[in-house]
Amino acid sequence: MVNSKTERHRFFWSRASLMAGAAGLWMASFGIAEAQYTEYQPAEPEAGTALPEAAVNFGMRPYADNTFYVIAMKKGWFEEAGIAIGPEELGMKINDTNGTALLLNGQIDIASQYCPLMLPTYKSTEKLKCIAFTDTFLGQAILANPELGLKSFRDYIAEGMDFDEAIKTALEPMTGKTLVTPPQLSNRPFTDAAAEFSGVKWDTQVLEDSKSLVLAKSGQIDFLNPEGAPVVFTLEQAGWTKLLGIGDLFEYAPGGAGSPVAPLVAIVGIGANADFVNANQNTVLRFLSVVWRTIDAVKKDPSLYDLQAPYLNSVAGTDLDGKGVQGTVDSLHPFAPFDYGETYFNNPDSVLYYGNAWGAMIKEFVDNGILPDEGLTPDDIIWAAAIWKQMEDYRVQSEKMIGDLDGQTLSDDKKALLDQAKSYYEKFNYLDAYRLATAAGA
Repeated sequence: MVNSKTERHRFFWSRASLMAGAAGLWMASFGIAEAQYTEYQPAEPEAGTALPEAAVNFGMRPYADNTFYVIAMKKGWFEEAGIAIGPEELGMKINDTNGTALLLNGQIDIASQYCPLMLPTYKSTEKLKCIAFTDTFLGQAILANPELGLKSFRDYIAEGMDFDEAIKTALEPMTGKTLVTPPQLSNRPFTDAAAEFSGVKWDTQVLEDSKSLVLAKSGQIDFLNPEGAPVVFTLEQAGWTKLLGIGDLFEYAPGGAGSPVAPLVAIVGIGANADFVNANQNTVLRFLSVVWRTIDAVKKDPSLYDLQAPYLNSVAGTDLDGKGVQGTVDSLHPFAPFDYGETYFNNPDSVLYYGNAWGAMIKEFVDNGILPDEGLTPDDIIWAAAIWKQMEDYRVQSEKMIGDLDGQTLSDDKKALLDQAKSYYEKFNYLDAYRLATAAGA
């Protein structure tokens, strides 16, 4: 097993080093002056009752959990929130290589993003911010051949075992056996954590996913830890047992700021250019209201994934129908609804709490020389917490006002404003629900 922290993170940190150097080149190439960006500063609600209109240049990375926004575009939900998506009808196609640069130079205002990809730019600028979390990646797993008839960690949890006993019992059959792992080092922190928590020792064999998948399908592998999330999904569909998944550690492992699981957290979200956010705070809230509306809608009506599948296939080279997209999302990176902000932003005992996950991440970037040790904190880059809390405040206030006004005798125009407020509330646009409820009660 690889126990060296330096070795197991070498691939990731070498990539991060390149990105940190690239940040300086991007700054020079695009004439971006160095600047300090303080914490998120909310704007006051607009006066009046008309819905303000704004344009947002939006980029999407080519993944299932990064392109669901297409559903809202095709349904017209952004327009209903007063937002025109650009620069093309369905925004801009971006990837991990160019997305950060396009945000930095202002060609796009907002982008679907795995926000740690932006962190190396903090060596030169604090211009990029993470404004929302949309899902936690759950694609890492240790799988067992179904012929072995083994129980999973969650099976033992369901039987009443505590975390320590369940993980030891689930992984005990691997003692002295071979775990097939990929050559990429990005999975090693997960398998190392599994070994550390369980006390179980195994041998490893390194194989590319393409080869291990063939061997797994032919029954020549007993235990497998794939690099690619689609391989995990494929084998689970074929009956393989997920002995342990990264989500099991997120949910049951000891939490808090010092949790050894904190550095493993991979939360996908939305990145933005701070200049755009600072000038368009309420537009950002309305944009995010559509995001939360879409997440809620696909949970209630998975057939909406049929609208996403053709676009995803065109940018990712996949061949999925709507049900395939749904299966991928539900299994590997289930979307976080609006109220999951309580876990991400208000529960410091959770491994997924942004202060814990990002505190650990920043420390690792500093320890590996990617960032200088200059007191960078999670709130410096994660504006998602402050933004969510602002929207939650609007939700609470608008809900109370709507409740207070219901049943009162109102004039026709005031009743119409109250009905609009209720409609905005149902669509997660709590900002305009607050504005219209305020007007209805005036």
